[in-house]
Amino acid sequence: MNNRLLDWVSLQRESGLDARRLRKRWIEWGLLALVLLSVVATLSWRNSLERVNLVIEDQTTRLMERSVSNDIVLVTIDDKSLAAIGRWPWRRGFHAALLDKISPAKPRAIGLDLIFTEQDPVYAADDVLLARAIQRSGKVVLPLALQDSYGTGHYKPILPVPALAKAAAAIGHIHLKLDTDGIVRTTYLREGDGTRWWDHFGVAVLRAGGFALPSEPAPSPSDIQPKDWTREHLVQIPFVGAPGQFQQVSYVDVLKGQVPAATFTNKFVLVGSTSAGMGDAYATPQSGNSELMAGVEISANLMNALLEGQKIERASAWQNAIFCTLPVALGLLAILWLSPTASLLGNALLVLLTLAASWLMALYTGILLAPAAALLGLLSAYPLWVWRRLNAAMWYLLEEFQRMEIRHDLPQMRPTQSRGDPLERHIGALQNASEQLRNLHRFVSDILSNLPDATVITDPTGRVLMANQAAQQYFRPLGIEQPTKHQLADLLRKVNPGGSTQIQDAAQTWTGESKDDAGRDVLIKCAPCFNTDGVATGWITSLVDISPIRHAERQRDEALRFISHDMRSPQSSILALLELHRMQADAAMPAETLQRIERHAQKTLYLAEEFVQLARAQSSAYRLEVIDLGELLHEAVDEVWPQAVQRHISFKLQTPEVPAWCEADRGLLTRAIGNLLSNAVKYSPEHTEVQCRVQDHQGRWQLSIADAGPGLSLEQQQVLFQHFVRLQPNDRSAPRGIGLGLVFVRTVVERHGGSIQLNSMLGHGTTLRFSLAQALE
Repeated sequence: MNNRLLDWVSLQRESGLDARRLRKRWIEWGLLALVLLSVVATLSWRNSLERVNLVIEDQTTRLMERSVSNDIVLVTIDDKSLAAIGRWPWRRGFHAALLDKISPAKPRAIGLDLIFTEQDPVYAADDVLLARAIQRSGKVVLPLALQDSYGTGHYKPILPVPALAKAAAAIGHIHLKLDTDGIVRTTYLREGDGTRWWDHFGVAVLRAGGFALPSEPAPSPSDIQPKDWTREHLVQIPFVGAPGQFQQVSYVDVLKGQVPAATFTNKFVLVGSTSAGMGDAYATPQSGNSELMAGVEISANLMNALLEGQKIERASAWQNAIFCTLPVALGLLAILWLSPTASLLGNALLVLLTLAASWLMALYTGILLAPAAALLGLLSAYPLWVWRRLNAAMWYLLEEFQRMEIRHDLPQMRPTQSRGDPLERHIGALQNASEQLRNLHRFVSDILSNLPDATVITDPTGRVLMANQAAQQYFRPLGIEQPTKHQLADLLRKVNPGGSTQIQDAAQTWTGESKDDAGRDVLIKCAPCFNTDGVATGWITSLVDISPIRHAERQRDEALRFISHDMRSPQSSILALLELHRMQADAAMPAETLQRIERHAQKTLYLAEEFVQLARAQSSAYRLEVIDLGELLHEAVDEVWPQAVQRHISFKLQTPEVPAWCEADRGLLTRAIGNLLSNAVKYSPEHTEVQCRVQDHQGRWQLSIADAGPGLSLEQQQVLFQHFVRLQPNDRSAPRGIGLGLVFVRTVVERHGGSIQLNSMLGHGTTLRFSLAQALE
């Protein structure tokens, strides 16, 4: 009564706890979603994870294939040119000669990416030569330099020397913007001091070559302080790849006239240094810090983007905020509604989809998103939620374990430890309960697994729930690998063919005996099992293989028949002869009578010896030693030789040149070979030959004995190795055996790990052979 009341109270309490747990679950998820979405939105709006976003941006741009314009040619001051002309700086006359080599080819524009802010103090005339060459070309663009006034951040433009600046078609700035990681990804298309504005060097070259660019209005001078250096129109440089993507020719090759003039015709020509020793090189997204890109090649990438209409730009703050919060919201819904495994896979899929979406956005719209905040939110949502759920589950289990401790109808649990921090106490309670459950499970499992008989447990409908190892081994010869996938009726149909497979009364235990499809004698025991309310919950069926018992009973009956007939018959004959002699006490016993008594005694001894030897072969421990199988054959032939001589039968022996070493019991194996030879002599006609052979066959030693006897029919072959099977020999005067000789041979061979084969046809003799494993001497 107390237990039922306690169960009712527990049920009511669990219903209330379920509602409370559900409400608490929604509150916890709502708080987590609010906090996580707020953090993600803030991080993406402020770009707080800029370094991570830059890495993702670089990987995204590397996956974007871009075309390379054929209208851009680089004349590079490379290591080859420095080796041929000499150390830098060179005389400006070389640059004048270079322009005179390029200009006749009518290029669209020439960008001379070299700083000429001071006059040549040694070769002043070279400035005049260079200015005239620039003027003759009419399409040369020169760069300007910036000077930071004492590190204050106030920049001052330093133009080329007046003669060169006056002759140039345009002047452009070559300044690049470095991100926080030191990599060049962006530049400004226009810079100025409030009164004058200069296009980027690459833009100036395009304009000088007649390429139409959209006009950008300059800021009003009233908005700019005269000393403030202003930069505007920040653009992302769409790099086409690692350094070396554009057509390049060496500076010295152009001076020597080794470059065809058609190379520069109608092309934008950029002249600049690419040698590592010149110092004009920067890290880019395509190369990182492992391979720097020259400044002139960066200008070429900007020009290529403008020529090919390629444009990429970074997303705005609100675009990043929306893009990052959407997958995190989906991930939060996944962890709320899906199972732990499914939600984990769902969040992993959302991470991949977020990266894929950012790449597709950049590929088709040119907008570079910053997904780092979204990735952080997705990677944080699952572990945070799982932590909360595990914590709730732990508290629930602790409450249940505490309730189990006060139940007196269950085995007493160890007291929960009260020392240590809360986590240690919780672990102790969990360990205590799990240990009790493991012990109970182990107890039931061991009982079922260690049962020596095949045992299956089913539900009331007959569906197999459990089967021990013995049951699996029992049903395997019947073609059933997994009993748990079958009905009990199907299993009993294999065990009791032709008999009933239905359980009549679910409340009664029944027992039966049958012979299964494998020919085994089986004792079937079925007993119902009940729950605490007395309702039948299934069946426990035990299958006992009693084949050895039935086989032993049959052997016992055969032995009794043997003793009662074969052994008693010669003994009775001896007693009868002695009784006849006793009736004639005064007369001497005739010699014929003595011979008959001797024959009957020999027969009795022979029969007893056969029986004893078979028993020894079946039960005794073998004394193994390494012996020569060929030598054993010779010994057996010597023993049978007198019997063969009487019937004029000869032996033909074939043995290998090397000893046929094998591990065997010399006495038993010699007698087994002797039995085969004796049978061959007994069943062979006179004046015939018995062939004996020892040979190496597939890595084993094989012994074969072939006679010229009448052969055996198929019916005789099937029963030849059974107990007490006797065939009529050709020599009718020879004593008939009791049918144990070949049984003895088969037992000895199989106990040595071999097998015996029989080949025989009526009128063509019989061949018996067996093989043994080879052994080392």
